[in-house]
Amino acid sequence: MPGTDPAPSTPHAPARAWLRPALLLLGGALLTLLMVLADQLIAALAVGAFSLFMAYWTSPLRSGPHTPLASAQERAREADGTAPTIVLWAPGDPASARLQAAIRAPREDLIWVNVFKDPAAQQLLGQYGGERMLPLALLGEDAARIDNVSELFAFQDRARPDGAPGGAAGAGPTTPGADPSGRSEQRGEDEPGSPRA
Repeated sequence: MPGTDPAPSTPHAPARAWLRPALLLLGGALLTLLMVLADQLIAALAVGAFSLFMAYWTSPLRSGPHTPLASAQERAREADGTAPTIVLWAPGDPASARLQAAIRAPREDLIWVNVFKDPAAQQLLGQYGGERMLPLALLGEDAARIDNVSELFAFQDRARPDGAPGGAAGAGPTTPGADPSGRSEQRGEDEPGSPRA
C-alpha cells in the first residue's frame, strides 16, 4: 500500500536471556511445593508470588523504558543546553535492572534504549563489545559500561567539556570510532574530559 512503511524487524532476546528467569521460576516452584507439603500455605503463597515477580522482572518480557535509537540520537543532536545521555539496556540484564531500580523517575538527561526492541541499537551495542557491555552509556563520542548511578554521573561529567552541561561533546554522534584522532571510544577511563578538536 503506498505511503506505508514496512514493519521494522524486531530483534529477539537471545535464549540465554531466558535462563535466569527460568531458573528462578523452577526454584520458586520447588520451594513452594515443599512449603505446601509442609502445610506452610501462607509462606508457600508468598514464595510463589515472589518467584513469579522475580522471573518476570529478570526476563525479556519486562518492557521498561524505551526510545528508538534513531529518535534518541536525533534528540541528543538537537539538545539545547544539556545533551542527554543515551543508555543502552536489556531486560534480564542484572546491571541494567540495578541501574533502572536506582533511577526510578524519568530524567531529562537520560534516554533509555532497549536493545531487544531496536535492531540498530543491537548493532551499535555489538560494535562496542556486545551484551557484556550492558548497560552502555553514550554521550557524544564517549561510551562506557555503567554499573551504578555514581558511575553514570561521573561519566556524564567526564564526557562533557570541563564538566559543563551540554556543549559540543554532548551533541556529537554516538558511533564507535567516530573520533578522527583515533582515540578510544572509551575515553574517560584514563584521561579527564576535555573538548575535542
